[in-house]
Parts: sequence; structure tokens; C-alpha cells
Amino acid sequence: MSTPVIWLLVAAALALAEIVTESLFLAPLVAGAVVMALGALIGAQFVLVVLVAIVVSAMTLLIVRPLLRRERLDFAVGGTEHDFVIGQHGVVEEHVVNREATGVVEIDGEAWTARANDDRQTFAPGEAVEVVAVRGAIAVVDRPQPR
Repeated sequence: MSTPVIWLLVAAALALAEIVTESLFLAPLVAGAVVMALGALIGAQFVLVVLVAIVVSAMTLLIVRPLLRRERLDFAVGGTEHDFVIGQHGVVEEHVVNREATGVVEIDGEAWTARANDDRQTFAPGEAVEVVAVRGAIAVVDRPQPR
């Protein structure tokens, strides 16, 4: 197997790991591995290619990563990573009772700690709910609104 192919496989493996972890830490390493593959493809001097790969990785880490992180946070109203669930429907898994500080709902296949939008409301397991707000990592739920 040729050196460019090996570096492309390394880049692909790192890219896959980045997709799974969503850390934005492996993306600069993907860029470096792609530079290594291109350098090997054109037959550049190994030391020069390594230095360029390090510079590209560092620049990606220092410049691109903060921009991507900011963009990822800005997509949600309110600027938090969890606000994407607002408006989604879920099913109560554990009684939602604010005065007892209990409640778990399943939203898009994930279990979320939940509280009722109104302290007087309670929701029983199996009930459908709609997320109306997110406070920290707690979904604030209410009865679904007709559409």
C-alpha cells in the first residue's frame, strides 16, 4: 500500500472519530493527515511535509476550531447546545412532578431530566409532552400544542 493511501486512511479514521466524538479536537489532525497524503503524493521531502502538516494542524486548531465551536453554539436560540430540543415532542418515562423533583422524558431516543412548565402540572408515564424550554440540561415540558 502506498504512503499517500495510508495517510488518507489515517485522515478517514480521524474524521470518523471526529464525527463520533464531535469534539472538534480531531479535525486539525485530519487536516494534518491530508497534508501528509498530499505531500507523499507529490513526492515532497518528508521533513518539509511534516513541518507543513504541523503548521496546518496548529492553525486549524487555533483559528478554525474556535470558529466552528462558536458556529455550533450559535445555531440554537439562546446559544446553548441543548436548545435544539425546544419544540420537539417526547414521551414521559418517569412521573414529572416538580415538587418532588422527579421526571424523565424520552426525546428523540434520549432520556432527559424533565420538569413541568407549570408547578401545578404533573405528567404520568406514557404521556406525550412538548419541550417548551431548556434550563441547563433539564427539559421543561408542557402538553403538546395542536398544530
